[in-house]
Amino acid sequence: MRRAGALTVTTAAAVLCLSSGCGVPPSGVIEVGEPATGMTLSKAVYFLDAESSLHAVARPKIPDTNPVAAAVRELLAGPTPTESEYLTTALPPDLPQPEITVGTATILIRFPKGTPRLTPAALHQLTCTTTLATPRTPRPTPPSGAAAAPQQSPPTIHITIPNTPSPTPNACP
Repeated sequence: MRRAGALTVTTAAAVLCLSSGCGVPPSGVIEVGEPATGMTLSKAVYFLDAESSLHAVARPKIPDTNPVAAAVRELLAGPTPTESEYLTTALPPDLPQPEITVGTATILIRFPKGTPRLTPAALHQLTCTTTLATPRTPRPTPPSGAAAAPQQSPPTIHITIPNTPSPTPNACP
């Protein structure tokens, strides 16, 4: 009998608490300002969604040393099994790892002879992944009253694949 009484008291307390909101007053819309901007994903690769749009997918294990080669390796490995449920790649399976040379103003990606021809979507994935992985050198802030520092342009990316025309430049997301 004592157990049934304790259960009734507990149930009544729960109903009372839920019906009264436990003393938490309701609130209206709370304005918090504009969404955050300026944050960029730097350790990622690009895969395609069902509409063939590019989407950056985080790859935090890309090292800070030689990030372009590591990012291309991650891209060639394709989406993970979980990512494969909603993303795909236009890159053919078993695509060989290219030779990558990163210079100050250019990046050269050279695939070996016998590499299959790549589609424009595959080239776009490769170009955008490479662009994202390219280390950026911060520009120094000029002293007040001095002329503005020259704008740093991103490096030019050259992709060489036998039997594939040069990629048409497309804007990366």
